[in-house]
Amino acid sequence: MTDKRNILWRVVRTSSRMRVLLYFIAFLCIIAIYTTVFHAVYPLLENKPIDWPQSFLFVMETITTTGYGWLLPFNNQLTILLAAVMMLTGVIMIFMVIPLLLTPYLVAMLRSAPAKRTLKTLYHHTVIVGDGELTRALLESLALSDREVLIVEEDEETARKLAKKHRGGAFVIWGKYDDEQTWEQAWIKNADTVIICEDERTTASIILGLRGLTQAKIIAIVDKLSFDRYLRYAGADYVLSPKHVTGRILARHAVLNPAGDTDPSIPGLDRLTINAEGAPEKILRLIHIPVMPESKATGKKLGELDLFGKYGILVPFLWKAGRFVSRPDPGETMDTTTSLFLFGRVESLRMAVHEELEVNTEQIGHAVIAGYGDVGSAACAEMIASGVACVVVDAKKYDVNEVIGNAEDEEVLRGARIGEARFCIVAVNDDAVNIFTTLMARNLNPGIRILARANEPGSVDKLYRAGADYVALLPRIGGQAVGRIVLADTVTVLVDLPDGEMVVLRRVHKNAVTVGKLAASGVRILGIERTDAAVVAPRADEIAHAGDTVVAVGSTDQLKQFIRQC
Repeated sequence: MTDKRNILWRVVRTSSRMRVLLYFIAFLCIIAIYTTVFHAVYPLLENKPIDWPQSFLFVMETITTTGYGWLLPFNNQLTILLAAVMMLTGVIMIFMVIPLLLTPYLVAMLRSAPAKRTLKTLYHHTVIVGDGELTRALLESLALSDREVLIVEEDEETARKLAKKHRGGAFVIWGKYDDEQTWEQAWIKNADTVIICEDERTTASIILGLRGLTQAKIIAIVDKLSFDRYLRYAGADYVLSPKHVTGRILARHAVLNPAGDTDPSIPGLDRLTINAEGAPEKILRLIHIPVMPESKATGKKLGELDLFGKYGILVPFLWKAGRFVSRPDPGETMDTTTSLFLFGRVESLRMAVHEELEVNTEQIGHAVIAGYGDVGSAACAEMIASGVACVVVDAKKYDVNEVIGNAEDEEVLRGARIGEARFCIVAVNDDAVNIFTTLMARNLNPGIRILARANEPGSVDKLYRAGADYVALLPRIGGQAVGRIVLADTVTVLVDLPDGEMVVLRRVHKNAVTVGKLAASGVRILGIERTDAAVVAPRADEIAHAGDTVVAVGSTDQLKQFIRQC
């Protein structure tokens, strides 16, 4: 009996409909009691007869405070007191209880539900499943394409918020992932790409349900890359881990050997390396490389290096003490807080790196890896492959060269020889810990190069202020990697820059177009690649022919116009 009462009490407390129903039942009971009492006592107090309809009308007019004196005049003080009690009850019921009980329920009833389907049929669109910071980063990366984007969300309230937030930028529908009708309403059979941003188990279930409904490429975004083979078995065409990619990118911003991530499944990454064996001279590359204290470039001004005059390569942008510079001034001094983006032919880049920036491996020193999760382990593997010794700092024991402890602990960092380290990669899965660890590392070694991971956009600026030289925002990195795959038929994205610009490769489809006309869209043309030659920093009158590949940098709007002109 007690258990039944507890269940009833939980239902009453948690169900808004039940609370409203009980309120109305109580309201009707009060009216019935007052009507009965008034019908019985009025003749006794006022010495006048009264029938039931008159008693009911009197109670209703009194509780609702609409008045009654003209119908039933009375003089007895007890009758007046009874009427006052009824009026007080009515005020409490109508003006206090109703708003508390009915308002939330009525708001929920009147609030518009998120759409279950789009108002028009979609073709060749991209479907994104799930919400989160990665979804927002994806939308930014996909803005280059004119193809429509549809977000499918299982939670009703989240779908409502997404629809409001992305109005005009993407379609949003609400539906259960295990309901085939949801995918029919998402026009899944017409989609070109499906991107799933949910946990691994949900992702596997969605893929198994979709595989027979569409021929679209299915891209699974996972937390741990170890689930790769299971999701591919389920039917995913691509399985990407933002953590794994972020770790490798952090390492590439540190090491002198700009090997890059040459994963063939992600278009454009082969353009970020100069180590491809047998790469033809005409192939253009964009590499990112730090300035080491022992290199010849240290202490020189950018104009003094004269990389274009000597080697025919450009420095289109650089990092300086955590500050991104999109158009470097020749007067910029190269120091250990500087890292350069170099653009040119493969052999020219190799020569410039060897002559101006390279140092002996023995001079590099070691790196401290704070956090050995998916990000830290990927960064550590990349650093070791590039010839940099690593000391890991983590609270758990791993089979690596490690100091066990908290990365925020000064003594632990000293145990990892932070004062002698050349690099520190801060990769803990907690932005607050990463910020404090960055502060500690910068204080213990002012000359160290710090590369940090961030989970939330609001942490990026804090990490730079704490002393980081480069910050990788994990969801943005994931969005960029997926964007490369989805946009491959339109452009090849080389780099997403911190100032909102991108570097892209675009194949020319028109018969002939001048560089000046392409640049009229606002983009900077870095180079043109032909079947038999490559031109770096082409003149305005240079002509790009059909089949040529143009490398350009610009904002999303500028690049959209540039793409149309090609």
